[in-house]
Amino acid sequence: MGSYVDVNLDGSGMNNGSDHVTATSAPAQKYVTFDDDIPNTRTYDNSQPFTAPTVPNYGNPTGNYSNAPTGNYGNAPTGGLVTQNTGQQVTGHPQNVCLTMEPPKLEQIKKWTVQNYKYTKQLVSEKFGHSTKTVDKELDVRIEELRLSKVQYGNMLREARAMYARFEALVSTHRNIRAQFQTLISHAPELQDQLQANATTQSILEKNGEGLLGAIKTFVDSLNTLVNVTIQDTFLTIKNYENSRVEYDAYRNDIDTLQNGPQTESNKNKLLELQVIFENRRQKWEKLKSDTNTKLDLLGENRSMVMKTQLEMFNSAVIAYFSGNGDKLSEVLAEYHIKTKKISEEGDTTTNSFLARNE
Repeated sequence: MGSYVDVNLDGSGMNNGSDHVTATSAPAQKYVTFDDDIPNTRTYDNSQPFTAPTVPNYGNPTGNYSNAPTGNYGNAPTGGLVTQNTGQQVTGHPQNVCLTMEPPKLEQIKKWTVQNYKYTKQLVSEKFGHSTKTVDKELDVRIEELRLSKVQYGNMLREARAMYARFEALVSTHRNIRAQFQTLISHAPELQDQLQANATTQSILEKNGEGLLGAIKTFVDSLNTLVNVTIQDTFLTIKNYENSRVEYDAYRNDIDTLQNGPQTESNKNKLLELQVIFENRRQKWEKLKSDTNTKLDLLGENRSMVMKTQLEMFNSAVIAYFSGNGDKLSEVLAEYHIKTKKISEEGDTTTNSFLARNE
């Protein structure tokens, strides 16, 4: 706590060298405050109204300062903490201040819980046949066909990857045995012609195998994009459509229940509220239904066009390789802009996209 000393600053009012300090003889006295809680010493003129500082409650268990003056420091700086949410200044010792926290939004949590319960109840009721379900037979048939197609294309992708792995091992074997033939030439001069002929044959097989690997890799990339990107994106739209259908049916069944129940004033008011929500869910369901049909149409057109090109390329490359026609294989690779790489190279220089292979 600070202390206040009555000091005559202008020298008047002193009694002939006496050390006594008077507060009445000087017409204009000034007061100097020495307070540990104030950063700088301030001087106040007694010609202006004086307001005493507020004594903070530090270490006083009762908080009772009956004899302490009250007021403020005028323009003196004040400390304090700012609460997290209100932004109001809180004075006092920092250890005695608790930051307020915003309570959880119970209404939003309640609304989310009620909606999820409603949709889960609708799904369970449909499973046990206790409630009706809106069915679009034509669209449901198309969705089921797409599910079967995804399984079939997924199986084809798995086998194409296995084929690539086996041919990669075969080409590696051609390269290794060709290297052995060339090494043995210097150690068996009498077999030089035969060893060189075999090394040349293995080199041709290695080159053609790398070309076929490039074609298989392009085919695998196209199938992977079709199954895991294009079809998967369509299924995301289908999932949103199916969820909106459940919401639509849940509110439709609630409205049917209220219409068939007692026509009380409470039920009538609740029916009016549900009809507004039901109309919103109906519009959302119809929009997603239209989006799903559009996605299925685009997927069907793109899949047919791109896979036709990829299947023709794959067939031509396989025929050229197994017939030993290296020139034809090179033409196929050039026609479809397929890059090949050495088996010993690191990384993958072939970058083909399902949507890009649209020649």
